[in-house]
Amino acid sequence: MHNRFLTKCTKEKRQKKENVDRISNLSDPILAHILSYLTTKDAVQTSLLAKRYRNLWAEVPVINLDFDDFLSPGEEVQEKFVKFANGVFKHREPLTLESFNLVWNDEDSDPTPVTAWLDTVAKLKPKFLSTDISNYNYKIEVPDSVFTSESLQELVLELTFEIVIPRTVKLPSLRRLTLKNVYIEDEILEKLLSGSPAIEEMVLHNCVWNSGCIFSGTLKNLVLNGCCDETTLFLDVLICVPSLEFLEVYSLWSMGKLKFKDMKSLVGAQIHLKELSDEEPLFLTGLTNVKSLELVLSVSALMAMKNLLQRKTTKFPTFGNLRSLKIRGWSVTHDFNLVACFLLHAPNLKKLTLLHNEELESSEENIEISLQLGYSLNIVEIIYEKDDMSASNLVKSVKTHFKIIREDNIISSD
Repeated sequence: MHNRFLTKCTKEKRQKKENVDRISNLSDPILAHILSYLTTKDAVQTSLLAKRYRNLWAEVPVINLDFDDFLSPGEEVQEKFVKFANGVFKHREPLTLESFNLVWNDEDSDPTPVTAWLDTVAKLKPKFLSTDISNYNYKIEVPDSVFTSESLQELVLELTFEIVIPRTVKLPSLRRLTLKNVYIEDEILEKLLSGSPAIEEMVLHNCVWNSGCIFSGTLKNLVLNGCCDETTLFLDVLICVPSLEFLEVYSLWSMGKLKFKDMKSLVGAQIHLKELSDEEPLFLTGLTNVKSLELVLSVSALMAMKNLLQRKTTKFPTFGNLRSLKIRGWSVTHDFNLVACFLLHAPNLKKLTLLHNEELESSEENIEISLQLGYSLNIVEIIYEKDDMSASNLVKSVKTHFKIIREDNIISSD
């Protein structure tokens, strides 16, 4: 009887604990922080939950607006979206803003109200501002107030039109800049870099760009992905950034001359190229300080490099600091000379990773350099597809032509 009574009391206590509304016991700042992970539309809708939530959304330090959240059949989406956004700016508390994120990807609507929204946001001292507008029928102006924000630490502009050159750029706190699908004038990029004394990272993604020149004394990380010239698609790129530590270059189009100058701080680089200039394909000269290098060349780029290496006048640079080298799309037939040149001119290389491309192999191997290369190597890693029929021959060829500290450190994996 006594045990039943204790069991009943225990169940009642457990039920009382389960019925406790722990969320309601949280403070308003914590609840506002939780709401910041929602879209602003969803955060506003929480005002229907209880009286306490009626105005809580207005204290959220984040605004996330997405045009697609307002898509519904039979309604004027643009009018509904603009009305909602205007209401958010009108009724939210006059507090500083941590983050603003806007996505408006609709060709049939007019995004010109965005200019006024961005001007309002800039005055709320945000740390993060991101605008993604995909519309080829309209152009909006990014207000000067965005480019003179003293609080902004990260700026993301994804626009399908040219940015109007601001009169002044003064972004003392900006550390990261991302431009996507933007028409870049030489003057605006120069202004953005010179007006951002603390900038450390820049990403240019699918931008139309005429000069291809980057000069900076503070950048540490740089990513160029798919940028091209508007008329010829051949973009000559010159990067002169003494402070740069990590570099990524991805060429989706044909690329002209690729030059690196004064890159004394560079530690790591990833270079993915579809084409190389016939005039000067040996772009590696400016990367000699790297400790880690990943190289991906298309078939045509590989052939251009191979032809260059066969010239007696070609001087392959010395990579005295290189410790790790990865070559993707590699084949014994086409790329052995390139690998051999690295092994001859990278005396401190410890790890070599080769990602094999079976499609490039010919029926007969044509290896023109047959030396015991790679005395400093600790590990050679060969990565290939599971159904790669030439994998065993590939490993055999590596053992024949490469000399490493221990043969069992030749690793092959699919």
